[in-house]
Amino acid sequence: MQDLLNSESNDEIDLRELFMTLWAYKLFIAGTSALGIMFSGHYALNADKEFSSTATFKLDQEKSGNNSLGGELSVLANLVGLENAIASSIPTDQIFGRIFIQKLDTRLNFYADPYFNTFNPNSVDPIWKSQIKRAIGWQKPSTDAQEAIWQGIVKTYSKKIMLEETEAGSLKIVAKHANPQRAAEIANVIMDIIISDSRNRKIQEQDQLLSYLSNTLAKALTDLEVSQSNLKEFAIENSALPLQSFAAGSLELNELRKQLSQTSELHKAVAALSLMLRNKTTDQNNYLTLRQQFPIVDQVEFRRVLGQNEIINIWSWPEASTVDAIFVTLSERISRLQSLINAAQIDAERSGLSLGTYAKLEREAKIAEATYTVLIEQVKARTMAAGYQPDKSEVYEYASVSINPSAPKRSLIVVLGAILGIFIGAALSLFIALRRGVYYSKKSLRTGAQARLTASVKTILPLRNKSLKDLNTMLVKKPRTVLRDLTVEIHKSDTSQVVVTSSRAKLTGNDIARALASYMQSESMKVAVIDFSSRAKKLDIDCEMLSGGSFVVTESAGQVSVLRPDGDLAAIELLGHRDFWEKIQSLNPTFDLVFLCADNSDAISLLSALEGQKAYHITIARTKNTKSATLMQMRTLLPIQGLLHD
Repeated sequence: MQDLLNSESNDEIDLRELFMTLWAYKLFIAGTSALGIMFSGHYALNADKEFSSTATFKLDQEKSGNNSLGGELSVLANLVGLENAIASSIPTDQIFGRIFIQKLDTRLNFYADPYFNTFNPNSVDPIWKSQIKRAIGWQKPSTDAQEAIWQGIVKTYSKKIMLEETEAGSLKIVAKHANPQRAAEIANVIMDIIISDSRNRKIQEQDQLLSYLSNTLAKALTDLEVSQSNLKEFAIENSALPLQSFAAGSLELNELRKQLSQTSELHKAVAALSLMLRNKTTDQNNYLTLRQQFPIVDQVEFRRVLGQNEIINIWSWPEASTVDAIFVTLSERISRLQSLINAAQIDAERSGLSLGTYAKLEREAKIAEATYTVLIEQVKARTMAAGYQPDKSEVYEYASVSINPSAPKRSLIVVLGAILGIFIGAALSLFIALRRGVYYSKKSLRTGAQARLTASVKTILPLRNKSLKDLNTMLVKKPRTVLRDLTVEIHKSDTSQVVVTSSRAKLTGNDIARALASYMQSESMKVAVIDFSSRAKKLDIDCEMLSGGSFVVTESAGQVSVLRPDGDLAAIELLGHRDFWEKIQSLNPTFDLVFLCADNSDAISLLSALEGQKAYHITIARTKNTKSATLMQMRTLLPIQGLLHD
């Protein structure tokens, strides 16, 4: 079991060992499962029955919007928030709210129904509970009986009434009650009230919408009249064509700026020419430089201003006085153009402001007109629709009286009882297995022994409790492979003492020792067997042959002798003597091989006496019986070379 909890390489659980552990207690687990089925079946048969009734219906949840309007009007209606203005819906919180439940109480009278009203003003706490309250000094606060009753009704209603939606979009009311007729009545009443409330809500919302549209239409008409009046006043006070005025002013300003730019270029070129004339640098190279710096020199307008020939290839330097006069004239012209531009810019800005104001007023007028148009169409459509309000709510199924109870689920309770029984049985089995600390699989047994040779004792079980003569006869007829393998290992160990121990196994150490001794005997191999078990039978002595002065032969066949201490001293008591090992070694001159065997607690005593000595150790162990602590102690005292298991 320890190998179940501690793996060889890590801390993972060995699932095979776990399964073997549970399989070992299969009858116990089956018993707990049967008890679980029995108790769960008893509970299912005696539990309070509960009946369910279902009413199925569909509400009129068609959304009324502005579908009657098309094109641009529909888009505008969405912008002003009129689309999907009415939608019939039943919120779940409303159905399970206290106001709705109190409304149902007028028809269903939950107050007088003991299934819903579970309040007992005369209830008394159990003795143990009252004693605890008295000990801790707890005082029960005073409660309002009516409030306690209604809180209990609401709590029970929330548990026993369910509102579900089907895949097709229908609604289902499921009511549970101990009385099947009462369950059907509750479901049908709830369905009727939901449909009635939905119809009334739709009418109320329609009236509210018409009132809202009427008020909004009146406001839109006022806004339209105000916007048109503002536009009219602007046209009277200002020009009715602000866009044309702004365009004309912009064109004039653009033309003046163009003239200013051209005059500025002429002015710069004349200034450079005047400087050359003053410096008297009037050669051909200077002319070419002037042309490169001021391309306007080659233009006809420049030559006309200076009174020059308009042919590009012909150039003559003008008089300095003429150039100076022209320079002054151009300077005055630049100043005049700049003044004109400033005045034109002021006029253009004034026209732009007027245009912005006019555009704003015109935009407001169009918006007000569009809003008024949409609202008037909405009022017409809604007014016509208000005269015909079809109710598309449908009842698919009225709640009928249930024949069979819906709770408790007997088969489910029995299955859960069986599962719980199995779980409890498995948990108790693991706890018991942990307390016992035994091996439940051969793999874990081999791992715990760490023996070089492991084999099953199945083939040598027929040799149990046989005399030496019978053993010789049976081994001659049918040799055992296990005995041959052990014989080979014993010879390889080069030792004269073989210790055979058994820990709660079917075969005792004496059985294996006698079988091995009978198998290994020969003309040149004398074997002795000493049983140190306290329960060993005291057999009559066959002959009075002494061996080493401390042992006598109790049974002999061929070259095999079974020994016990001389006198009335039991073999197990010999372990406490100081010269125990010397007495065992004193048999070496007489016997070639000595088998020392013991079982259970006597085996621990024998191994403790042999600790540190050279001997070949064979252990017989049994799954579900041999304790891991015992095997570990035996292995610590004397390493196990051979393991026989069943």
